[in-house]
Amino acid sequence: MGDVYLDHMTRLPSEVRRLNEQFDVMTEIMGYIIHPSINLPPEPRIVDMGTGTAKFLLSIQPTYPDATLEGYDISSDLYPPAPMLPQNISLGEMDLKQPFPEHMRGNYDLVHVRMLILAMLPEDWEPVVRNLTTLLKPGGYLQWEECEHVHAEWYHSSPDSSMEKSKYIGDAFQNSLRGRLAHGWNTLPEHMRAAGLTSVTSDVLSSERAPQIRKRSTATIMNLIFTWARMVNGQGGSGSMFGDSLDNLEKEAHQEIESGCYLKYNIHVACGQKH
Repeated sequence: MGDVYLDHMTRLPSEVRRLNEQFDVMTEIMGYIIHPSINLPPEPRIVDMGTGTAKFLLSIQPTYPDATLEGYDISSDLYPPAPMLPQNISLGEMDLKQPFPEHMRGNYDLVHVRMLILAMLPEDWEPVVRNLTTLLKPGGYLQWEECEHVHAEWYHSSPDSSMEKSKYIGDAFQNSLRGRLAHGWNTLPEHMRAAGLTSVTSDVLSSERAPQIRKRSTATIMNLIFTWARMVNGQGGSGSMFGDSLDNLEKEAHQEIESGCYLKYNIHVACGQKH
């Protein structure tokens, strides 16, 4: 199983906190975890693909204490220790780009995916949607959320605040990964329909829906950007342009956020149902 996520990011233990914070920020902006149009049975079978830290499953478990909750990722490096998991959550390793075992097909009321854009190549999106669709029961739903990083814009909220350093490192991130960031979020509904799903819905939710967490939201994205910057700096090549200045650059960028610099971006949520 080839883990293309590691081309630009890391699975070090420090990622757990960042990914969990990213999940919480996205959820607050969206206003829901499971889309309001999705109607699940009392004891649903739910699978979270690309589960990462299992934050999605842990978040919905109190609402669905009698559900069967499964999570899979290509790597288990960021999973919580098994003794910390509720009894109805199980985690394993699996590559969602490969055909699923026969016993999993047609077995789930909800297949959930969130923020896999850095693990996806442009040509992956359509076949992955088709592959995930095979997991659904008749009447089951696929829900997928992604951020539209490629069109994110920087602002400063007062004449005294600067965004120079934040915009510099943010533009470097966008330009370096544009080949991945430009795909997927805008074609998920189309791929769901092509895979035979119906009642396809698409929400586009601005980060400005939650202005009360503007600083927190921007800091979370900045932490993502500097995780990437440290990875490419360690690899040399295009990332070596940061040299030894990365620590100072990160400090200055977060100072700008504290003084009012912020990032405005969209979250895309696509849902479809199998009939």
